[in-house]
Amino acid sequence: MDWDQLPHVSLTRSNVIRHAPEESGVYGLSVPGKWIYIGHSFNIRKALLEYLTGQKPYVLQWQPRLFTFELMPFRDRLARQKELVARYQPVCNRKTHSLAR
Repeated sequence: MDWDQLPHVSLTRSNVIRHAPEESGVYGLSVPGKWIYIGHSFNIRKALLEYLTGQKPYVLQWQPRLFTFELMPFRDRLARQKELVARYQPVCNRKTHSLAR
């Protein structure tokens, strides 16, 4: 599945509750034209709400505005996240970025 074709939803608490499932999968945070972070979780909604409550300030400093997700069983999540990170190079997934901060 091409992530550029997935719907990108405005990253607000009400949109996360309305659109993000409490299911396993991979999710991405972005601004138009740039990926900020791609992660995976057993509960996509919970993970996204953690960003909005300030629990992950290293990501919020980049001010993500959009989110997207792909449902995926636990056994496939990590491999898919690694594939997406390699392809899209989100700023908060880069090892050099985390060392510089």
